[in-house]
Amino acid sequence: MRCRPQLAAARRRLYRTSGTSALALLACAAACAGPAGAAGYVDGISDQSLPAWDGSFATSRFAALFRERWSGRRERQITLARYVVQWNAMSEATTGPHATGNYRERFEAWLLDARTLALTPVLALTSYDGVHPASPAEYRRQLEAILAGAAALGYPIADVEPWNEPNGQGHESALAAAQLADAAASVCVQPQVCSVIAGDFEDRSSLPAFEQAYERALTFTPSIWGVHPYVSVRAHNDARLRRLIRELPAHGAGQRIWFTEVGALYCAHGEVRGQARQASDASYLTGTLLADPGVAPEHAFYYGFLFGGGALAPCTPAGGEDSELYSGSDQPRLAAQVILRPPRATTPAAEAAAGEWPPWSPAASAMIEALPDAQGRNPEQRP
Repeated sequence: MRCRPQLAAARRRLYRTSGTSALALLACAAACAGPAGAAGYVDGISDQSLPAWDGSFATSRFAALFRERWSGRRERQITLARYVVQWNAMSEATTGPHATGNYRERFEAWLLDARTLALTPVLALTSYDGVHPASPAEYRRQLEAILAGAAALGYPIADVEPWNEPNGQGHESALAAAQLADAAASVCVQPQVCSVIAGDFEDRSSLPAFEQAYERALTFTPSIWGVHPYVSVRAHNDARLRRLIRELPAHGAGQRIWFTEVGALYCAHGEVRGQARQASDASYLTGTLLADPGVAPEHAFYYGFLFGGGALAPCTPAGGEDSELYSGSDQPRLAAQVILRPPRATTPAAEAAAGEWPPWSPAASAMIEALPDAQGRNPEQRP
């Protein structure tokens, strides 16, 4: 990255700065953020459990493995880290970074741990406790506090997703989500301190109508759009994703697409799908979606790598899902090898050994949300 030295210098200054001054100095980070072209592979980690790997990041065997295998190799496959933070986390008191503390302390722990891995942070906001911003002005104040707090810790945030999955986990209407995006944009341009990643949508069947209402309500024109293509990956079908791109401004021309969160499921809502199906979905993600010039995401963040505390991710009929690449600190699942980019300088035998998993059987389609037909109609709309 051509401006990495400037970023390093800015971070050293920000480490000794706090409050409004710190927020102003974030402009350097934003100036260094720019189009990089399609990554073609998973280059980001979206893992809420990072500070709690093996119970404590500081003593984690898995943190050392991740550093050696994923972020510390000569080619450094994973360079970005994403975190979904409680929108008003900075209103809480703090006794310092703590993986099991309150929302603010957990966020501070994640920042420091991501920094230890030399990963560039990307932030999304949400509500975990059911309390949502009372107004865009309140949201803006809290976002400013989050950005200033991160800068004061020495790690400015250059990319912001205003609200995580507004049509899913985030539980916001299209209008409300657009208002929060507008508020984030006003923070990021006065002065320019960050880039806004709009949307952050789940690719569910109701997305086209939601996206259209969201886009109509915006008062700025985004250049980066985030999407979570979980359904596309399970379906091994990009029809819904391509339709979303066509609905974007200028029918998607010139728009930068980020897979801000995606995963291949080992277990879903109480159903153990198994390692072979998880690896097959991971192969579709890496071999088809990320290589498709019609989609061409700039970045792809995988969720997640290892569940916190060395435990298995809960997978219950009520809503639990497990997309982890490791079931233990030294127990990679088959999907981990699929996601791991092989070294570029390798032998033909090694390339053959790292071959992709074949597409999963058509029976998998019966276990996922049905895709729209050729006319864009959902199952309930068909005669």
